[in-house]
Amino acid sequence: MSEPPVRRPAAADDYALVPAVAVERAPLVDFVAAIWPDLAPQERIRAFWWMRAAPDFAVAAVHRPSGAMAGLCGGRHCAWSIAGATHPAVAICDWYVVPGHAGKGLGKRLVQHFDLPERFLYAFSISDAAIANFQKLGWVGPFRSSLMLLLIPPRLARHLGRLRARPGLQFDRFERARGEPLGALGDALDRIEAQRRSDLPAHMRRDAAEWSWRLSVCGERRYRVSVARRGGEPVGYVALRPMTPGRSRSLDRLRAAMITDLATTDDDPDLLAALAREAVAIAADLGARAVVTATTTAAHRAALTRMGFISPTTPLLGRLVAGRSPQFMWLPRGPAAHFAAHDLSLSFADVAIDLDL
Repeated sequence: MSEPPVRRPAAADDYALVPAVAVERAPLVDFVAAIWPDLAPQERIRAFWWMRAAPDFAVAAVHRPSGAMAGLCGGRHCAWSIAGATHPAVAICDWYVVPGHAGKGLGKRLVQHFDLPERFLYAFSISDAAIANFQKLGWVGPFRSSLMLLLIPPRLARHLGRLRARPGLQFDRFERARGEPLGALGDALDRIEAQRRSDLPAHMRRDAAEWSWRLSVCGERRYRVSVARRGGEPVGYVALRPMTPGRSRSLDRLRAAMITDLATTDDDPDLLAALAREAVAIAADLGARAVVTATTTAAHRAALTRMGFISPTTPLLGRLVAGRSPQFMWLPRGPAAHFAAHDLSLSFADVAIDLDL
């Protein structure tokens, strides 16, 4: 009697999903060299924010027969405020599959690792290849955000330094880096988040807990934060930091600063304008010659435009930033089932861009 045929395992069985921080050094170095051949692997690995986070923030696909790392997907865990209620969320980022392992459904498996019914899943600044794969998974989009850029002439910087706060507003400035306690800044962040209007676009909660986590994984980044107060009560804040050297040659030459956060309780135009002025003044103090940010929020875009920022809609110069404006998508399920593009407030800090650039 003949032996029964030996069943070969399906291609998917050849790969194990494991926490990315648990991958051995040699396979991780080989993976980085394959995905970013022009970068020094050790430097890129040191830059991974998820290496300093809990194991569930990034998952890797490991090829069982060879031990090679075949894919990676990062998930920035956070909490979102949607219509006044708080929901768990994950921003998909660092999504790559080594070409030699493509076509086996690894990308889909990596993303679905983060897909739980109660979670809001979204992505910001995504490639054309990622867009096509997200669409196959039923995601909505893509939609364009607005990349905003301001060049700071020395005369403007000196002028901003002489301006006083608008009547009725006071500003408290803070500086925080990894390992430093939030203190009074954390109290202000909690009060601002608690007072944000529920009818504003859905947004990532920017309370003390979120900032404490961000500072725990931010590496060498140092943030400057200005909190606006009205009648002694915190009503909004803006946060900036210098761009990390070596991530963008053009922005390195400009000594650019990044606005990572702009948040208010009510998106009042005068308050947003005052915080935009604060952002530029802080950037000037940092010695920056340019300020860059991205937003999906019309009120924020309007305030920055009035400050002189170039946006995709700026005549002539808008073409410089239009094609570089990050695109965003989301999975339309649960509280996000009926979202339109204007229902989401996104910026660099809502994903991992703030921790990458």
